[in-house]
Amino acid sequence: MPSLNGNKGSARWFDILADRFRGVRNGRRAEPINGSEVRCHLVVKVRWLLLLFIGSYVVSAGSVFTFSRYGFFLSQEQKLILIGSVLSVAVYNLAYQFCYDRISRFRYADHFQILLDIFFVTALVHVSGGVSSWFWAVYLVVTIESAFLLKNKRDVWLLGAIGGGLFGALLVVEYYGVIDNVLMPFVAGELHHDYLYIALRWLWVAMLNTVAALVTTFLMGVIRTESQLLRESEERLLNFIDTANDLILCFTPEGQLVYANKALSKAMGYNKEEMLELQVSGSISSAGLRAYNAAVGHALKHGYSEIIETDLITKDGKIIPVEGSFTCSFRDNRPVAVWWICRDISERRLAQQQLYQLAHYDALTELPNRVLLYDRLKQARAYAHREGGTMAVIFLDLDRFKIINDTLGHPVGDRLLQSVAKRLSSCVREVDTAARIGGDEFVVILVNLREPSDAEKIASKILVALSAPHIIDAHELFITTSIGISLYPRDDEDVDNLIKKADIAMYASKSDGCNAYRFYEPNMDEHAHKRFVLENSLRKALEGNEFLLHYQPKVDISSGDITAFEALLRWNHPDLGLLSPAEFIPLAEETGLIIPIGEWVIRHVCAQNVVWQKEGLSNLRIAINLSGYQLQQQNFLEFVEESLTDTGLDPECLEFEITETVIMQNPDFTISMLNKLRDLGIHISIDDFGTGYSSLSHLKRFSVNTLKIDKTFVSEVESSATDAAIATAIIAMGSSLNLRVIAEGVETKGQLEFLKEKLCDEMQGYYFSRPMPPEKVTEFMRGKQIRNPETAA
Repeated sequence: MPSLNGNKGSARWFDILADRFRGVRNGRRAEPINGSEVRCHLVVKVRWLLLLFIGSYVVSAGSVFTFSRYGFFLSQEQKLILIGSVLSVAVYNLAYQFCYDRISRFRYADHFQILLDIFFVTALVHVSGGVSSWFWAVYLVVTIESAFLLKNKRDVWLLGAIGGGLFGALLVVEYYGVIDNVLMPFVAGELHHDYLYIALRWLWVAMLNTVAALVTTFLMGVIRTESQLLRESEERLLNFIDTANDLILCFTPEGQLVYANKALSKAMGYNKEEMLELQVSGSISSAGLRAYNAAVGHALKHGYSEIIETDLITKDGKIIPVEGSFTCSFRDNRPVAVWWICRDISERRLAQQQLYQLAHYDALTELPNRVLLYDRLKQARAYAHREGGTMAVIFLDLDRFKIINDTLGHPVGDRLLQSVAKRLSSCVREVDTAARIGGDEFVVILVNLREPSDAEKIASKILVALSAPHIIDAHELFITTSIGISLYPRDDEDVDNLIKKADIAMYASKSDGCNAYRFYEPNMDEHAHKRFVLENSLRKALEGNEFLLHYQPKVDISSGDITAFEALLRWNHPDLGLLSPAEFIPLAEETGLIIPIGEWVIRHVCAQNVVWQKEGLSNLRIAINLSGYQLQQQNFLEFVEESLTDTGLDPECLEFEITETVIMQNPDFTISMLNKLRDLGIHISIDDFGTGYSSLSHLKRFSVNTLKIDKTFVSEVESSATDAAIATAIIAMGSSLNLRVIAEGVETKGQLEFLKEKLCDEMQGYYFSRPMPPEKVTEFMRGKQIRNPETAA
């Protein structure tokens, strides 16, 4: 497609053509400088200027001489000839200006006006002094006029010779007295009778007139040649534009079409006359009108526009997608015409649509794929952010889908996926998005939710819809799905993280037994790659002796004495470094590795405590966190008894910490197990108390010694009245049940003062000490008194 440079001067060809088209539309034929009418009108304008100059000069000179010593010296005859000549020139000049169409019918009409000019110039030379007149120079102007007006050089030279001859004849008849000389007061009268002076003056005027004829005819020849070449070039350009395959049109700044090439007329279905009656903006589709107006506005202001895509409406109402740019022609810094060169991009747009379909939609189910899903997800996030609303991401994975593929074949599996996609689409609104991201995994985006429970309703609807039997060929297939849900902005604001967290919640749903949904919770968070690395490494960690224990002291608030230590498991991963239990314990519980790891912890704590006792740290109790998986093992009690026996540790020096959530998973079994452990003499603590859902009716059945206030309540006791009230209530409840209360996560003096004021028994946290390796415990305990909390007042 031809392109036009944004520089206004570079589009001069289009400026010329635009003038030509506008002239044709306005009823006049735009002619080149070679046209006789154009040349005649230019000569007429020059003649008017010359008359104005002569008249101004005569008036000025007359005014000056009136007040000089010469006085106003023109005779009555001079004034009559002068005025008569000027009027005569004005009359035939008007005739040539307004009646040229009729005058030009005569063959020598242009020659005649030059002869008239020569005659009246000669008359004016006579009345202004003859041989001494200054007016002879106008002969040169007339010669230039003839060179401009007449194409034939010989005619120019002939008229120039006539002018020179007429001037010479005037001088001769004045010399011999046929016509009386007009004496000028400031010129010597003898000059009119000096034949040598007269001959030299005539020779000088004749020579200058001849040179002027030669020079001007040469220059005008060059100008005419260039003008003709330009005209021919215009014709070639116009022919090129008219036959070009691109769609080319020219219109006024007001939008009125003045030119359309054949390709555009054919594409639009109009003939040439119909095209010229169109308003360009009226042929633009409403969808593309905004881009069109913006581009035209830019072109009218800056001379060009960027390439735009819009749609043209044909005579029969069809849409033609086009691509092109605009260039504006200017005159006197005002826009006069706009050129639009574009091309039909119907085939390209169809190909783009097909590529877009392939790139953004799943070929099997025709649902959006992962690429389009991310685009929709970003749009939904932006809308939720702007409106301050909630968005949900639902991640679905079909349960046991691989069995269908393996037993009935992939064609049946594919048709089942298509059936699932249809049902899934029917469960969501038009503004929502259901996408297939691969295999048997689907993602649904729910936008503009009033509350999170709306996502729960959709998830329930999906479970019901998909669980109904699918009839594929002769097979009645049943399929269930596991669903995970993440919410924006509650769970995250990053689209990748929202999908990952929904995926994590989906796996949590699968672990609950499938055909269910789960909302994302922070304790589910586990990076997929890290999860893979940890799972593989975890199986070798015990063999590689990669686990180690750190110990954090528990302190009596009133006395400052150390009452116990809590054993905190660490994993010294060879690649990831030192890992806390929160990073690998959930994975160990899912994989079942928590059992051997927990047994390793119990044995090492018992053995380490015996070592410390031999070093003089008697009555040192060590607390161990128990997993619910450990507690539910049938042989757990036997293992604990065996560990105590093998190491020789007194059960009073061992403490188990169990969370409320673990206890409530199976209360009856847990209570039975806790009673047996308590009967052995082992201390029992409820960890993270206040975060679970146990009631007082259950609490009074537990054989426990200590309640541990969760650190989430302790961290805000200075600023949150609610957390302060909860902590106070837990302390009061523990005291009334004759249980010791310990606050974990104490980090500031203000927290310590609050707990001391509320009569909390013990504390644990960074304010007193960070967890330390076993070799540091003995050094730390030197000079510290270890007090048995059972004997405390």
